[in-house]
Amino acid sequence: MRFTTSVDNHHINEPLILDTPQNFNQAIQTIKDHLPSLLGNQKIKKAAGGIAGMFDSQKSKLVRSPNLPDFEHQPLKEILEETLQAPVFLENDAAMVGLGEATIGAGKGFDIVAYITISTGVGGVRIVKGKIDTNKFGFEPGHQIINFTHSDHTGNFKVVELESLVSGKSVQKIYNQDPRDITDPDIWNLVSKEIAIGLTNTILHWSPDIVVLGGSVSKSLNIETIKKNAEELLIFPEIPEFRKAVLLDSSGLYGALHFLTSD
Repeated sequence: MRFTTSVDNHHINEPLILDTPQNFNQAIQTIKDHLPSLLGNQKIKKAAGGIAGMFDSQKSKLVRSPNLPDFEHQPLKEILEETLQAPVFLENDAAMVGLGEATIGAGKGFDIVAYITISTGVGGVRIVKGKIDTNKFGFEPGHQIINFTHSDHTGNFKVVELESLVSGKSVQKIYNQDPRDITDPDIWNLVSKEIAIGLTNTILHWSPDIVVLGGSVSKSLNIETIKKNAEELLIFPEIPEFRKAVLLDSSGLYGALHFLTSD
C-alpha cells in the first residue's frame, strides 16, 4: 500500500509505503494505525485511490480480485469513508496509474491515451482528455483473447488470453526464469511480438493518439521492436506514438491527485 497527501493540489508529499495485508480487516486496521503519522494535524477533505481488481458499477466494492480474494464483496468504499471521515473515490489500480501517466507523465499533451501495464498481470485503461473513459466495469485488456483451439468434437474450445502469454507470472512459468533474469534476446523478441498483437487489438478498439507501456516487464522490452511489429499488423493509415511510462512508482499517486482536482 502506498499513501500520500497534497496540500496545494499540485505536489505530493513523501509517500508512506506499507505491505498490503491479504486479510481485509487487517488492511483496514493497518490504515487506521498509520493515519496519524501520515496526516499529522491535517484533516482529509477527500481521498482517491486504486486497488487491483474489478469493481462493481458503483465503484464501491471489488467483485473480483485474484490477488486480494479476501477483499472481494467487502464494503470497501463505505468503510474507508468511515475511517477517513471524508468522501472516497475508488478505481482499478491500473486505471489510476494510467491517469497519472496520461496527465503528468509520458502521455501528457495527448487527447486519447491507451495505458497498458505489463507486470505480474496485464491491465490498462483508456484516458480521454484527462479523464478515465466512461465504463461500467472498467477495462481488462489483459484478458483479451489472442487465440483459441477446439478441444474435442463437442465444440468446446480453449482460449488463450494475452495475460497468459506476456505477464511476468506467465513469462516465468513459460521460460522457468524470473523475467528480471532473462537476457536471451530471442525470448524478448517473441514476447514483444505477442504484446504487439495485443496492442494492435487495443489500438483498433480504442483508436488512441499514444500507447504508454508501464509495469516491471516493460522495462525489459524494446519499444521500437513492439512498434514495428504493431505497424505491420495495423490497418490504420498511421500508428499512434509509443512510449514507456516515466513516473514509475508515483504514477498512481499522481493519478489520484489529478482525479481529485480535475473538473
